[in-house]
Amino acid sequence: MKKLALFLALCMVFTFVLAGCQNDSGEPNTNDPGQSQGADNQDDQNQSSGEKRTDLHLAMAEVPSVLDPHYANLIVEQTITSQIYEALIFIDDDGTEYPCLATDYTISDDGLVYTFNLRQGVKFHNGEEFKASDVVFSIERCRESARMYSYVEPIASVEAPDDYTAVITLSYQYAPFIQYVGALWIVNEKHVTEVGKDAFATDPCGTGPYMLKSFEPTLSTSVTAFSDYWGGEAPIKDIDWKIITDTSTALVAFEAGEIDYIGVPSANWEDIKANSKYTTELLEANHTTYLVMNHEVAPFDNKLVRQALNYAINKDDMCLMAKDGLAAPAYTLAKETLVWGATNDTTVYEYDVEKAKAKLAEAGYPDGFDAGAIKTIGAYFEKVAQIAQSNFAAIGVTTTVEMCESSAYMADCIAGNIGLAVMGVTVGTDFAMFDQVYATQFINNLNLARYSNPTVDDLFKQGVATTDHAERQAIYKQLIDIVQEDAVYIPVFYGQSPVAYNPNLSPKSHVSGNLFKEWSWK
Repeated sequence: MKKLALFLALCMVFTFVLAGCQNDSGEPNTNDPGQSQGADNQDDQNQSSGEKRTDLHLAMAEVPSVLDPHYANLIVEQTITSQIYEALIFIDDDGTEYPCLATDYTISDDGLVYTFNLRQGVKFHNGEEFKASDVVFSIERCRESARMYSYVEPIASVEAPDDYTAVITLSYQYAPFIQYVGALWIVNEKHVTEVGKDAFATDPCGTGPYMLKSFEPTLSTSVTAFSDYWGGEAPIKDIDWKIITDTSTALVAFEAGEIDYIGVPSANWEDIKANSKYTTELLEANHTTYLVMNHEVAPFDNKLVRQALNYAINKDDMCLMAKDGLAAPAYTLAKETLVWGATNDTTVYEYDVEKAKAKLAEAGYPDGFDAGAIKTIGAYFEKVAQIAQSNFAAIGVTTTVEMCESSAYMADCIAGNIGLAVMGVTVGTDFAMFDQVYATQFINNLNLARYSNPTVDDLFKQGVATTDHAERQAIYKQLIDIVQEDAVYIPVFYGQSPVAYNPNLSPKSHVSGNLFKEWSWK
């Protein structure tokens, strides 16, 4: 029997999402907390009288529309749903497994059958008891979602032999499957069936530490602590997210004490960090910003053109001008220090205008070409598009920058209605999960390049069919060499998340997101 690691009362999922908003997740640095100097008078009164606050006020940069965990795409939506829903297990940033809705599990000798012993006495927010039938219902429901399908694709069947046992049988051995289990949110079958799919999108019902209190998408969203939560009621009882799409306005609200914790705009980072009224941290983020080239559209179907455009991008300028230096140049899509199996020991494209021009000439475009629009959304994505436009012009490739509305933008990118686009991705911590951005089966999903290479598809299958780490690493090295040579995407930079917060707040951050049940006031 493979036992899960020691108990921790939390449950979360890796965020696999494309989004244009800042992700405030990561590892804390060692900055000493600053001292409160009255940023919020009520906070000072509470602290001086020995009372602890139990509320939390946050800002959201985008408008959420879906609170269905199997269909939520934006980071802002998944931030909310990850407080409401839980999975069978929790996977920490370092890959350590912890019990959540399952207390432990076993794997059959052939690696195909996973048997989960479920936690008893767990309640959904509607008072229903969590049972194995909810696991079966949730996993089967994921098959209907384009976003979730990749997580359940290896599953042949899921059964509930009794109320507290769930048995998942795979079609084939899949080495990182248990990490996918940590991404499968469990919903209440009775509630979903009663309210229907459409209503469920804004009427959630999970087992998590928080339940929805109010949802006014263009104004605010609030949750309240679930008193019957199996892990004990959360220290922070009420959380409110105010929709503030303008980063400068959000910062003003933070400085006025209306917001307790904020992702600081990179342009304001040095000033905020120098202010002793706030505690600040620069968090590492498993997030890559990159440019998409649609391989089904000429001339991006030409590898030499894609290589030329890779050489044309000045990543140092991108980090400095788009993120005010709060980013690290990315030469591969997967960050080597955070993704198992990733490597930088491969073909990379350093900024080199002359090489870019030579590649264009070799491709048959000695005088360049008109590449059309670079589609993008706001915030730093827009800056990335503008810098790319300038970089491409230096090698004779002309472009325009086309601003898009976020939901339509996502739909266009997934459907292939682009030539060039700016995108950001957080995939996971095992390179096997990057099949979502490279494998043929994920065209019309997260394979936005619409890249198809049978050898790459086969290598991904080989990588998950063995549990031998050395063999898997060798497979992924070969795979990465191919996609880098093919210049599938143009990696730009790896993100860092500058955050600031009320010094009386004790937050805890994860690379994969925030669990507010771990937060408290001093």
